[in-house]
Amino acid sequence: MEFHTIATDVGFTEGPVFTQAGDIVFTSIDRGRVYLVRDGETSTLGLTGAGPNGATEGADGSIYVAQNGGQFPAHRWPGVTGGVQAISPEGLVRTISTDPCFPNDLCFGPDGFLYVTDPSRGPRRDDGRLWRIDVTTGESELLTSTAWYPNGIGFGREDDAMYVAQGAEGRILRFPFAPGGKLGTPELFVQLAHGRPDGFAWDVDGNMVIGAITGTAPGDLQVYGPDGKLLDIIAPGEGTKYTNVAISPDKQLIVTDSDKGQVLSADWPSAGLLLHPFRNKA
Repeated sequence: MEFHTIATDVGFTEGPVFTQAGDIVFTSIDRGRVYLVRDGETSTLGLTGAGPNGATEGADGSIYVAQNGGQFPAHRWPGVTGGVQAISPEGLVRTISTDPCFPNDLCFGPDGFLYVTDPSRGPRRDDGRLWRIDVTTGESELLTSTAWYPNGIGFGREDDAMYVAQGAEGRILRFPFAPGGKLGTPELFVQLAHGRPDGFAWDVDGNMVIGAITGTAPGDLQVYGPDGKLLDIIAPGEGTKYTNVAISPDKQLIVTDSDKGQVLSADWPSAGLLLHPFRNKA
């Protein structure tokens, strides 16, 4: 698989998103901003301050951002705390909720609510929280507390399960899910071949592509089938932190190459699975 660089010198990258308008959006944790790639040109979409982490698009075209409040590798910014922010298509930044402490990633569910992972950060990195947020009212509900570090989050082809990356243990957990209800008891879906899972995405065939953090070069992407079995391991380059991925409907894979300060792209054999809230409109 051949990778190409589509953005460079953009800091510690995370949160890649293919927007409905056909653009690419991603966050830069250490620069406190969210970038937009349009027609091959990179520009700043919004200045969030502190540490914008995961991102996703809402039905209104806004980009919703997990603001970690300035946790490493970000910096503290006056007046910016952890929580969820939204950036309008015009680049205006507003705060949706400050209930999550140090959120890492987020996604919309089939019920229209926003679901957020909220890991505790140093010196302890072994617990966290999962939240449900109404982005219209800002009302937040703590769904559960965890005795492990929750990272990436998402919904696969089926809407009766929510998937969450369990950091240090190298696992993806599957939570039984009912819209607007409580989460069920999680079960193991994937045990990584090595490394820690960060962000992930699906294609329409049900394959999950996971950014695996190894701490030593090269990092990699790990691909698992609908049954949770390993299909492939892909090394995009010599970076150690390929933190997150997204797959477009026209079969483009993008990868945040965080410690190299860039975003990579490659062809993917299948179309990407549409995210909520756009999936059921297709």
